[in-house]
Amino acid sequence: MKHIALRSKSIRSGDRPYTTPGLGDRAHSVLLAYQYGKAHDTPVTLHLTSDKYGKEHKKISWKELTQMVPNNLVSIKVHPVCNLKEDEWLSFLSSNGYDAEIYYYKDSMHLHPNETVVPLEISQYLKELPCLEPIYVWPKIELPEKFITVQWDSNDSARSMPKIKRTFIENKYIEKGYDIVVVGGNSEDKILRESLPHIGYAMYHADYHVGVDSGMMHIAQFYKSYDQIHIHNEGFKSHHLYRAVKNGSKLNYTI
Repeated sequence: MKHIALRSKSIRSGDRPYTTPGLGDRAHSVLLAYQYGKAHDTPVTLHLTSDKYGKEHKKISWKELTQMVPNNLVSIKVHPVCNLKEDEWLSFLSSNGYDAEIYYYKDSMHLHPNETVVPLEISQYLKELPCLEPIYVWPKIELPEKFITVQWDSNDSARSMPKIKRTFIENKYIEKGYDIVVVGGNSEDKILRESLPHIGYAMYHADYHVGVDSGMMHIAQFYKSYDQIHIHNEGFKSHHLYRAVKNGSKLNYTI
C-alpha cells in the first residue's frame, strides 16, 4: 500500500489552503494515484484534509471517481484537520500510523513558485494516459454512432469561451459528420450533467472530447489518449493544460 497525501496548502496561491475546489482537482488526484499504483503494482490511499471532502458534491464525486478506476486500486482517507503547513500535515499522518508522501510536478515547476521539490515526482506518471474502459452504468444511455463529447462551461470565467466561438468550433466537427453530445453542467440530459460514470461511458465511446480546461477534460483523461482531447483556451493556462498539450492534446484546434 502506498500512502499519498494531497497537499494541505495551495502551490498556486501562496499561504491558502488547497481544498480541491473543482471536480478537475479531484479527478486529477484519482488519476495520478491510479497511474502510480498501476506503475508500481500497489493500491494507493489518497489522504485528504477535511476541507477537501466535507461538501456533499465533493463526497459524491470522490466516491464516483474512485469507483471508475479498476481493481479498487485507489481509495481515500479523510482526516479531521485542515490548512496545516506541509510538514505539520505529514507529521499528523505519521503520528496516526501513515507513512505518507506529498508530491511535486517536475514538468511545471516554472508555473508554481510556491511548490517545493520532494522525493515523489508525479508528472512522470502522467506522460501517457490509461485509456480505461468504462464501468457498468444504469440506466443505459443512447448515443449516436459517430460523435464527440463537448464541455464549455467552467467555474473560472478566464477559461470559458464565448458562444460564437463555441458554435464555430462545433460546426467544424458537424461538417465532418460528428454529432455533438454535451456533458457537464450545460448538458440538457440530467444523467450526462450529473453522473460521472455515465459521462465516462459517453467519453469512452466518443471519437474525441472537445472543450475547455475544466472538469470534463480531466474525466476525459481517464478514457481517451491525449491526442483525442482537443482543448480551447484564450485565458489562464493551468499546469494541467500545459501538461496535456506537452503530451499531445490539441490546443485551439479543429479537425
